[in-house]
Amino acid sequence: MLRKVPGSRRTPSMRLMARDYKSSSWIALEFREGLIASVEAATGPLEVEADDPWVAPAFWDIQNNGCMGRSYSSADLTIEQTAEMIRGQGPLGTARLCPTLITAPVEHMLHGLRTISAACQRYPDVARRVVGIHVEGPFISEREGYRGAHPEGSIRDPSWAIFEQLQAAAGGRIVLVTLAPERHGSMEFIRQATSAGVVVALGHTAAPESVIRDAALAGARLSTHLGNGIAAHLARHPNPIWVQAALEPLAASFIADGHHLDSATLRVLALAKGPEHTILISDASPLSGLPPGSYGEWAVEPSGRIVVAGTDYLAGSNLSLAVGINNLLCATGWTLEEVLATVTNNPARLLGQRPPTISAGSPGDLVVFRRPGPGEFKIESVWLDGDGPLIASH
Repeated sequence: MLRKVPGSRRTPSMRLMARDYKSSSWIALEFREGLIASVEAATGPLEVEADDPWVAPAFWDIQNNGCMGRSYSSADLTIEQTAEMIRGQGPLGTARLCPTLITAPVEHMLHGLRTISAACQRYPDVARRVVGIHVEGPFISEREGYRGAHPEGSIRDPSWAIFEQLQAAAGGRIVLVTLAPERHGSMEFIRQATSAGVVVALGHTAAPESVIRDAALAGARLSTHLGNGIAAHLARHPNPIWVQAALEPLAASFIADGHHLDSATLRVLALAKGPEHTILISDASPLSGLPPGSYGEWAVEPSGRIVVAGTDYLAGSNLSLAVGINNLLCATGWTLEEVLATVTNNPARLLGQRPPTISAGSPGDLVVFRRPGPGEFKIESVWLDGDGPLIASH
């Protein structure tokens, strides 16, 4: 949970002074009733120093599977566990997120969706944090490697009838679905979902180029964790990675934790999509935050890498979006504003939401960070609903 800096308290005159992440100019912010009440120019040293505080909107994470041994797909998930997981993203700088369910028996998915919906109904702060729900599966490839950590026995062809059950259980909160377009019925499903305002992403797919192109024409708009969720051995070209990287209608999400993508691959794929069509995700595993060891079907390695036990298949990430920001800054050479857009403007725009800004009347959800060296990004504190400064977790 977030820890308040000693002596800080929420008042109408609460102020924050830091460098604006876009202009590098000093600004002073005042908060009132959870919102930014004013943004004014402030006076500070002209030359940028390594210990200067900077401020940016807090992050959006559209793929977050759980933490501390709990999964949104669990058959015994409780409302309190759900609220704790969602609130627990605040210390990492995340203000808005998509709780993500992976492939599971439909009954388990229905339970998870009902529980997330109930948590949103019970707790207004949880409802504010949940921008929508991401369903990754069960309509994905069942092939070894391509399915990753998803259980083979629960994978199936797309079914609009099943999706309607899931959406009803979620109280209409499903905003993103990841599927493999080669499965029977995928094109019609993509068209129906798009017409219903649900974003369709391609992932865990072995589809050939023609099918991927058809899916984009049908309305698919995102490649989920491009470069991952795929077999370890592929044809040099073409293959599903290069085809998706080259398709302009598709944005792409990346897990930039250093385990899922090496720096060179991250650079090539991110530059192919460009800063306006790149989205960083945590893909936080249900085991994130746990010490090394075996946990049933999954395991946390001493390096922090999370895998399907006894295999090299990755099973989500154990590192925060701040790590991904550092890695993307170093890999691409993009500006700070461009990289931070991958966790703010770009995911908001994908989901049809208003991008977060630092302006009067906007939510008081901010991260304060420092840049101790070239390409470095270190969160110092977080403000949520204008309440802060709150000490960040790392």
